Amino acid sequence: MDKNVSDQTNDRSKESYPHEKRNLIVFALNQILMRLGWMFKAESVVIPAFIEVYTSSGTIRGLLPLILRIGQSLPQFLVAQRVARMPKKQGFFVLTGFGFAIPWFILSATLTLTRWSPNVIVAVFLVLCTLHWLAVGCNHLANGTLQGKLISPEKRGRLLAYSNIIGCTLAIGVAFYLLPRWFSASTPRYALLFAATAFFFGIAALVCFGFRELPSQPEGTAPFFKFLGDALLSLQYDRNFRRFAVVILLFYSIWPLFPHYTVFGTRTLGLVPSGFVTLIIAQNASNAIGAGIMGNIADRSGNRFVLRILILISACMPLLAVGISRMPSGAQFYWIIFALMGFTPVSARIVTNYTLEIAPQEKHPQYLGVMSLFQAIPLFVSPLIGALIEEFAFEPVFIGGGILVLIGFLLTFRLSEPRFDQKS
Repeated sequence: MDKNVSDQTNDRSKESYPHEKRNLIVFALNQILMRLGWMFKAESVVIPAFIEVYTSSGTIRGLLPLILRIGQSLPQFLVAQRVARMPKKQGFFVLTGFGFAIPWFILSATLTLTRWSPNVIVAVFLVLCTLHWLAVGCNHLANGTLQGKLISPEKRGRLLAYSNIIGCTLAIGVAFYLLPRWFSASTPRYALLFAATAFFFGIAALVCFGFRELPSQPEGTAPFFKFLGDALLSLQYDRNFRRFAVVILLFYSIWPLFPHYTVFGTRTLGLVPSGFVTLIIAQNASNAIGAGIMGNIADRSGNRFVLRILILISACMPLLAVGISRMPSGAQFYWIIFALMGFTPVSARIVTNYTLEIAPQEKHPQYLGVMSLFQAIPLFVSPLIGALIEEFAFEPVFIGGGILVLIGFLLTFRLSEPRFDQKS
């Protein structure tokens, strides 16, 4: 009986998702290469250390999550209508993929060819970082809608698991080989780091020409504000989506702290650039392990259960950082914080996958767009978080963030699991 059910499921999958095997491979290659590129510009390690070379301002560091989330979220909502009307999403996905690479190529060239003042370098970096994240936002929307169109729900967790395991394992090998040399100097070789980022992002965009996508029926030509109104109405009529939005608000309240962990460790525990390699390796190793475990659990037990675990892990991060900073030999254990942080990319993908499951397929762009806005709201206080850290120190701000995320964890017990609801 189980075999017959499995065969029927596979037959339906072939009808609804033709060329799925090929598209799974292309998606996996894209995400593996993206993981390699991301390793060289890790927002939790490399970027805060780079900014610290040119300015010690906590407010400037606090701008990073705001730029990240505004760039990643607002474009998703603004272009969601246009993407929904595209018969084929592949071209937009490729174009925005190249948008990942170009700002880092320009930054690398700027650091190599110019001798501008620190203030100018910081300003150029912030502009290029904003352009990068605008491309990321558009690319994530295209990724989500294209994945929803080409990959069946039962295989999205597997895709997440295998691509992250392979990508992170390769990233760890590259980190062992290259990063000790590039971090050995008193000032790390950031131009080389950002050039490597641009290279891998560019190759990741190129492989996306390999997708096989059949054109779909466009979803109408409603004006933007009608599209906006319909998207926001989903909050009014979908009670579970409304609860999920509150959970996301609380969950993402922890994200403004990410750029401050490296500086916190540097100032309280005396971390030096040569020690950043350990942090990056720990982060990528946990990303690989976490994706492998969480992706498979998500396929078996649903995305809600995995999301609950990941939110609890995030809540522990700032509290553990404060505890480690008070240990006499805390510097030896600080890598644990970045190992926990390695689950962050997994959680972002699980949020997307859960959103795709609770939304009707024709509403995927709207639901993803609305969710991206709720992910962005907590990041608007990022500069304020940096200022509060300067005023009151790291510890009270970290503890407050951990408590907010714990509340979000408790609220996940009120979310529904659509996969189980469908079976019942």
